[in-house]
Amino acid sequence: MTEFFKRTQTLALFIAGFGTSLGGLYTIAPQWALAQLNQLPYIASDTIFVQHWGFLVLMMGCSFLIAIFRNDWIIPVFGVALIEKLFFISLVINNSSQAFINGFWLSMAMDSVICLYIAGYLLSYRQSKTNSLK
Repeated sequence: MTEFFKRTQTLALFIAGFGTSLGGLYTIAPQWALAQLNQLPYIASDTIFVQHWGFLVLMMGCSFLIAIFRNDWIIPVFGVALIEKLFFISLVINNSSQAFINGFWLSMAMDSVICLYIAGYLLSYRQSKTNSLK
């Protein structure tokens, strides 16, 4: 299993980084992003929250991309990303009966796949560390 994660690490970081960085669209073009990506009406009074959220997600995506070149970033970035993405998944699931949630299912699916990869990676990393101490 460890060999699988070593082989796929760079590609996984790139895909997760690129996909997560797309959240930056909410910072650059909040009105367009809400309408096109989430099928939600643009409410001017929510702009600061939408842009702030978009920027935070963009920074998480950039952290994945930096971790491609900085191996010492991988475990901390994966730890933070796992918490952030699991929280987003829980928000979507907890609000699944609300009409506004329809535009969030694709992002939740992407985050779910990323979380599964991260969990496997961290488990494999922990097992390899334990085995190397023996």
